[in-house]
Amino acid sequence: MATLDQQKRAKLPDSAFAYVDTKGNRRLPINDESHVRNALARFNQTRFEDEAARDRARRRLLAAARKYGIVPVGFFDGQLRVQGHQAAAGRLMLELGRVESLRDLQDRLRSELRDPTLEAFEWSASMGAYLGADGRPGIMPAAGTGRAVTLIDRRGRPMVALVHDPATLRHPQLRESVVSAVRLAMENRQLQATVDADARDARTLPTGSVTFLMSDIEDSTGLLHRIGEGYGRLLTEVRGIQRTTVRHAGGREIDARADEYFAVFRQPGDALQAALSIERRIRGRSWPLDTEVRLRIGLHHGKPTLTDAGYVGLPVHVTARICSAGHGGQILVSRAARDALLATFALGTGRGRVQLRELGTYQLRGLRRPEPLFQVEAVGSPASFPELRASRAQVPDASDDAV
Repeated sequence: MATLDQQKRAKLPDSAFAYVDTKGNRRLPINDESHVRNALARFNQTRFEDEAARDRARRRLLAAARKYGIVPVGFFDGQLRVQGHQAAAGRLMLELGRVESLRDLQDRLRSELRDPTLEAFEWSASMGAYLGADGRPGIMPAAGTGRAVTLIDRRGRPMVALVHDPATLRHPQLRESVVSAVRLAMENRQLQATVDADARDARTLPTGSVTFLMSDIEDSTGLLHRIGEGYGRLLTEVRGIQRTTVRHAGGREIDARADEYFAVFRQPGDALQAALSIERRIRGRSWPLDTEVRLRIGLHHGKPTLTDAGYVGLPVHVTARICSAGHGGQILVSRAARDALLATFALGTGRGRVQLRELGTYQLRGLRRPEPLFQVEAVGSPASFPELRASRAQVPDASDDAV
């Protein structure tokens, strides 16, 4: 086929192209026999503005083929396959409109796309990883393994990863239709799940006086830079430790986003024991590349307001500020939580020998009143930390009181 450079291409009329879009872009040149054959071969890889544009281009291309005496057997075969892909895509839109779970989605895709090896993984923001139908983190195949990965997002945020035979979604139109169908299906399922979970969970969360536990990972950005893609797996393991510990201690998870974790307990002693257990398990774990993972943990006791959207009120904000004031490996307790613990939990006794050391009164960011803070100290846990990441409050002296 003779090379069609830009100068020669520019001199050709629009009729020398099978497809001219509404912006004037010209594709699939058919100015001679060799270019017609090339256009026939590339037709199914071309993106058209709509089906009407595809039909017009098809008719012009077939007319050019007849002109040069070309019998486009391969082209007709390809068109039949396209029609089959379109039918499969149409069925998918109907089938995936009512998926109930990730496994259900995976099974329907396997059936419609005739790929029994296809696997579907859903992105978990709290875990920072793609999770399979069994709830375990999925490992995406590397290049050269004979497996393809199709990533589906929503407004730039990861949603689903499909791992499949490379031939399954080779056709661009089918691929686009599958991506759209899966995105719509997952949006519908996630929306319904969110509505159901919010209504159900809010009704069953403890009310009245409760103890909050909040934690975050110290220098999470630095960890991300040091271990790269392994950070997702690290975060998954940290989340697993937090969730199992909170559940076994009788607490309830409220929220988990980025490197933060938020839980609530009916009993302050249970919250304290959970915080100590989380800190010990994180400290005793071996992490990738000999990385040191340390959590800041804050405990606060109060009476928040429970709404359909969860807890709101000052106790929530106080807990967050206490957590952020600490250092990795440090557990901080508010005066309200200290008082609740003294009333219900045996501190300083038994083999655990847990004590609370007063650190002073601090002005926490965004709060009007200064907050006395205490550090949890237990056998085997670190006790020496830098000054808190908060300003010490000005305590009035006796002369101030006399004025």
